[in-house]
Amino acid sequence: MTESQEVEFNVLGCKVKVQPNQNDGQKAKAVIDFISSEIEQLRSKRPMLRDTDLAVLVALKVATEKIELEDEYKKNIFKLEESLEFALSAIGPQAN
Repeated sequence: MTESQEVEFNVLGCKVKVQPNQNDGQKAKAVIDFISSEIEQLRSKRPMLRDTDLAVLVALKVATEKIELEDEYKKNIFKLEESLEFALSAIGPQAN
């Protein structure tokens, strides 16, 4: 995919056009594929849902996962900082 190629995707009947810059096209395709997969999984479980319902439910699921990952990341960074502080204090004052 070159920089000038515009790519069009269909997500729940909405046309999404992407004009990629370098690797952005691959990221855009990965995002569209991921969202489409989530939509199809939900649609197979609940075929009676409207497209707008599917869109909202997938958005809520993705947002929940994002927040959970951010919380986990923050906890891991905090644990790493604590471990580093402990290691530095164990080495002694000359390490500071």
